[in-house]
Amino acid sequence: MKGEAAGEATGKRILYLEDNPMDVDLTRRTLARLQPDCRLQVAGTVAEALELLAPAEPPYDVVLLDLRLPDGSGLEVLSAIRARKLPLAVVVLTGSGSRDAAIAALQAGADNYLVKQDDYLERLPSTLEFALEHFRQQGSGWSRALRVLYAEHKTADAELVQEHLAEHAPHVSLERFSDGAALLARLSGQQGVVAGDVLLLDFDLPDIDALEVVKRLREEIRLDVPVVLIGNQGSEHEVAEAMGLGVADYLIKQSGYLYGLPNTLEQVARLAQLQREQAALRASEQRHRLLAAALDASRDGMVITDLKGKIVAINPAFTTITGYCQDEALGKNPRILQSGRHDRAFYQAMWASLKKNGHWQGEVWNRRKNGEIYPELLSISTVYDDGGQPAYYVGVKTDLTSLRRSEEQLQYLAHHDPLTGLPNRLLLEARLEHGLERARREGGKLAVMVINLDRFRTINDSLGYAAGDRLLEEISQRLRDCVRAEDTLARLAGDEFALVLEMIHDYREAEIMGRRLQQALDEPFTLPDEYEAFMHLSIGISVYPQDGDTVDILLRGADIAVGLAKEGGGGQVFYTSADLNSQARRTLELEGALRRAQEQGEFLLYYQPKVDLHSGRVVGVEALLRWRRPGHGLVSPGEFIPVAERSGLIADLGTWVIHEACRQIQAWREAGLGEVRVAVNVSARQFNHGDLKEILAGALKTHDVKGELLTLELTESMLMLNPEEAITRMATLKELGVKLALDDFGTGFSSFSSLSRFPIDQLKIDRSFVAGLAVEADASTIAVSIIAMAHRMGLKVVAEGVETEVQSGYLRQNGCEEMQGFLFSKPLPAEELAELLRQGRAMEVPEVADEQTLLIVDDEINVLKALQRLLLDEGYRVLTAPDAATGLELLARHRVQVIISDQRMPGMRGIEFLSRVKEIYPDTVRMVLSGYADLETVVEAVNEGALYKFLAKPWKDDLLLEHIREAFLYYQAVVRPRQ
Repeated sequence: MKGEAAGEATGKRILYLEDNPMDVDLTRRTLARLQPDCRLQVAGTVAEALELLAPAEPPYDVVLLDLRLPDGSGLEVLSAIRARKLPLAVVVLTGSGSRDAAIAALQAGADNYLVKQDDYLERLPSTLEFALEHFRQQGSGWSRALRVLYAEHKTADAELVQEHLAEHAPHVSLERFSDGAALLARLSGQQGVVAGDVLLLDFDLPDIDALEVVKRLREEIRLDVPVVLIGNQGSEHEVAEAMGLGVADYLIKQSGYLYGLPNTLEQVARLAQLQREQAALRASEQRHRLLAAALDASRDGMVITDLKGKIVAINPAFTTITGYCQDEALGKNPRILQSGRHDRAFYQAMWASLKKNGHWQGEVWNRRKNGEIYPELLSISTVYDDGGQPAYYVGVKTDLTSLRRSEEQLQYLAHHDPLTGLPNRLLLEARLEHGLERARREGGKLAVMVINLDRFRTINDSLGYAAGDRLLEEISQRLRDCVRAEDTLARLAGDEFALVLEMIHDYREAEIMGRRLQQALDEPFTLPDEYEAFMHLSIGISVYPQDGDTVDILLRGADIAVGLAKEGGGGQVFYTSADLNSQARRTLELEGALRRAQEQGEFLLYYQPKVDLHSGRVVGVEALLRWRRPGHGLVSPGEFIPVAERSGLIADLGTWVIHEACRQIQAWREAGLGEVRVAVNVSARQFNHGDLKEILAGALKTHDVKGELLTLELTESMLMLNPEEAITRMATLKELGVKLALDDFGTGFSSFSSLSRFPIDQLKIDRSFVAGLAVEADASTIAVSIIAMAHRMGLKVVAEGVETEVQSGYLRQNGCEEMQGFLFSKPLPAEELAELLRQGRAMEVPEVADEQTLLIVDDEINVLKALQRLLLDEGYRVLTAPDAATGLELLARHRVQVIISDQRMPGMRGIEFLSRVKEIYPDTVRMVLSGYADLETVVEAVNEGALYKFLAKPWKDDLLLEHIREAFLYYQAVVRPRQ
């Protein structure tokens, strides 16, 4: 039958392997009827078929083969076709009931099969079409060498597999192992995925069965390689267990199974590779989605340019910052933002750094679309392609406008009294120092006056601090009207003021000014509810040069004098020369005692714990110097530290403190308390001393302490004296691994731009700001600004002097990380601190509630109870307070979204309370519920944003509930997104 062909049409070209002439004739007739354009070539033996297929590109589209031929099996032909990767689809013809043979043929690489039964020839055209389509989709087989790791303990079986693959699938290389242990040892050194590898395992390995090998492979070695099992038999249970472990296929050692082996190996390898590619694609798509979402959600503006400087992409924040939308920006050069404040040299240096280092960062003044010039922090980075060549530039822009305003406000609030607007103690001392320098230079006199308000606290306690604040404002204005422009009037504390009179000719000018100030208060002050207050002043005066020649001595002298004036009945003016002389003698005596104390070992360290505000655990301590003076007990640091600084003893004391702190860290470690982090204060003299690094290195080495366990607390003032030199010193100190903290932050003269240059790790909020948290709007604003500024710089924040749960709660709500203060523990001796650590003592931290929280403030208990009953089934967490002070405490301890306050309450009215809340907790929705309304006050409060709604008493339950629901909806829709 060699060479027989049916027709010369241009349809499908079919090679038909069949030795039965009757079947050949029936097949030819059927195809002529159903597909007259096809061409049929017939071969009756395996040898004849292999000869027809010998050319590199046989002239056929599909091979139709019978499995039973006179000189062999059709599987031999199929195997040859797939081994040579011939581009032919294959359809296998089997007898009725030969399902296993059909499956073996499919495993060997056949594209379809057809069972010889009654109507099989009618279905032949569609079967051929399906096979061709399947082949086109699958391709001709594996396209490259395939490495197979083969575990088989039976030598005969292994040789059969090796010989068959060598003949029919030469692209498959085998590496054989005689047992499972050897295979696992071979794989144990590999990591991740080896693409294209397949494991071929005999099911009945002698030492570790194949399923256990697969289990260890997946769970212990974690190698993602497809596995094919071969067994003499396979129960449904074994197959199910194998598939459950991720086995790709299971072959039975039966007649002809080797013909299907190459295709099976290729199929599972191809499937594994496809799965890996799909997983990589999904991961890539997810990364792109995340990146796109991050760009869109970022508050920082982002701009991408090509190498020629043309903008190719921006994010929404870029539009928000600059005003340029995408259509206006794309294709333009970023020069459209230039403000004209930087010269050409600035931009040349920027691009030189970018080309050399691949990155540039700095502050830039740019211009928005509306013409407004604004500051921004700009970071530009080069993006490289796969070949390592520059492809794009990415710029990240942070608008510093609000930060600059916050800095200016912070600077002002740090040096002025927030209530009266007068200079505070810091600014007074600076101006007094300047006045002393001028007086020395010009040979003039100068007076310092400390002014105290008699009976102020009585009025404040009886009428409330709102009335007290108003009284202080009016007193300040009257005093301000009395002084000259060149004089400095300051508020030192609640009821204490100070005045510096420069370039006076006679000390009696100060007394004359004192009487003038007293007379200014002769007229009574009108307070709320028509209450009249009569105020009197006690004044103490010290004069340069006879009473002292330093800021500290003059202020202390005037303070002593005002104390004498009050003891004399108040309303008097006192000088203080005699007392000042006595103080000077005591200072000299104290200095001598300090020198002896260091020699005689009278100093010791107390340790105050630092607590994590969010976990409550102790995370470190601050070492505080104490002096146990014989015959006097513990001397206050405020008494001897200034003397030590003035006398120069502070440097030696600082060295002792560093060594003692390191020794104590070692002692705690040896006592089983772990590594305790300790912070020590460094004086300006010690910081500027040339051998501080050597002292630290010696102490760390002597006591075997890691540098990271020691934190040096520095003050703003010592850094700002010579910033460049301070940066260099700090960098050398950090080489030892120690941490640097900026102590008493907010009381000095730092700005964000200068502060960001210092290599510090931590900021400490000064106790003067902590004291007014959650009560005074200005103190709260400063603290929140400091925390936000620190976090922007990647620094941790520690608040010192925390004494109430209100303060700790407010700090926790606003993201402060750590605190120290009497709320948790006073400073303790080393042995008591060790006991505290041993007991694992921690601060209780309230749980953060996620539910909607409503605060109701009303001094009528029955109203509070009625509202609680009304809201019982609404699902809110309801907090109640009988007055404004309690309301402020609750706000500090809980996250509140909506506040309802009565208007007429003792101490502080509702609108005044809500106005203060607006400053301290701006992200709240505030409403007044009252039967009394001062319409003008209400309108003013609404316009200023302090009030969301005014609700009238008595209320209608349904209407009130609706207002409350609307308030929470307003919070979710408007307030929360801007946080």
